Amino acid sequence: MRTGEVLERHPLPAEFLPGHAEDGNLVRYRGVGHDGIHRVVSGSVFVPVGPAPPGGWPVVSFAHGTTGLADHLAPSRVGLTRYERDHVARWLAEGFVVAAVDYEGLATPGPHPYFHGEAVADDVIDIVRAARELHDQVGRRWVVAGFSHGAHAALFTGLVASRYAPELDFRGTIALAPPVHLPELVRYLTGGGDRPVSLLLPFLLAGVGDDGARPFLTETGRRLVDLATRATLVDMYGAVAGLTNADAGMTDIHRHPGVTRVLRACRVPVTRMDRPVYLTAGSADEIVPAEIVAAFVADLRWAGADVRFDRHEGATHVELLCTGLDRVVAWASRMVRTRTGFDWFDADHDGRLTCDDFTVYALRLAQACGCAPGAGPARAVRTAYAALWRAFAARTGTDADDSVDRTEFTHRVETGAGFAREIAALADAVLCMAAGSDSVSAEEIAAAVRHPGRTDHWLFARV
Repeated sequence: MRTGEVLERHPLPAEFLPGHAEDGNLVRYRGVGHDGIHRVVSGSVFVPVGPAPPGGWPVVSFAHGTTGLADHLAPSRVGLTRYERDHVARWLAEGFVVAAVDYEGLATPGPHPYFHGEAVADDVIDIVRAARELHDQVGRRWVVAGFSHGAHAALFTGLVASRYAPELDFRGTIALAPPVHLPELVRYLTGGGDRPVSLLLPFLLAGVGDDGARPFLTETGRRLVDLATRATLVDMYGAVAGLTNADAGMTDIHRHPGVTRVLRACRVPVTRMDRPVYLTAGSADEIVPAEIVAAFVADLRWAGADVRFDRHEGATHVELLCTGLDRVVAWASRMVRTRTGFDWFDADHDGRLTCDDFTVYALRLAQACGCAPGAGPARAVRTAYAALWRAFAARTGTDADDSVDRTEFTHRVETGAGFAREIAALADAVLCMAAGSDSVSAEEIAAAVRHPGRTDHWLFARV
């Protein structure tokens, strides 16, 4: 049995289709639960208008925000929210297939592991496999994009995607208004009895079950949590209106051992993600403060991740679905285009190569190979990358402190007779550092720079 295998498909009602969708299907596919048992998962797959490009349409696996915890509220049953439908339409207009998972346990048998990123990450990946089975013009290149609770799922997806589905070509993670650093977030939301009850809290407590979370709630708080198991998002907005943390018994709930344990288990790990990440936050976000997202971004960067972060002044939580979306889609489009050696070296994705790009790439390669930055092999690789940059700069007539554009790089790589010779020192240094790769020659590494999709590009795939 193969995860992602399509079990059923049905055309979606016309009113469920976002703009720029040629068609849309409800799909049920084979997934696997957190307990390892195979489960059925559902979702929606939308195909853009027009012919597929060479290599097939790229895919965005869209992880939706909270709609409710009950089966009848799954997006494939009721349609995406208006804001999310507009968001998906923008991806379709750019020529992406959109695969929108419901998550396991929503509209399918079994529990829904709300805020359990480990449990739903495979669902988000497997629907890309299902989309490729539905349409033979769907390509291998894909990104994940999530909003709110879905951004939490997207970040977990980004942690495992390249290893979980190596036959696909995962390019990056987009997290809009992500509820990261959950212990700190809940501490902020409940730190004061006179603060309004956050919409997040009843869903969070309902999603994780009792587990020590309900005994300290007031009768009002218990009613809110019970309502969250079956109510729509709109219903919950009305239910929490005018209530304070003191009214619900939710003041400082992070201090209770049962809640603390759950929050720690649900938090997104901070680590070096192996693909680029794009996060957004809004200064007027009433659910996820921009300061908490910014702190998470700083932690990811410290860990060595390639992170872009946009803070949008005046944007509320739901507005982050569309605020700055053109920039997000443009970034994703760059991520999924066919890569050249230029793209591998362009560490900050600004369309120009500088000495700093080569330095960053050398550091990332050392980290990917498990070599300490101060170790001799890592220092040798940095020195070799610096020498390669000086050679590029000299050959293109560029000052060593200036930059090289794509055209200049391509001309130098394709026509420079001495390119393989110039890269020989780098090849020797990398081979010394990368265990098990001593069969790769300087000529093969030079070929990987020229055509990283058509040759052995082990050097680049790990970075």
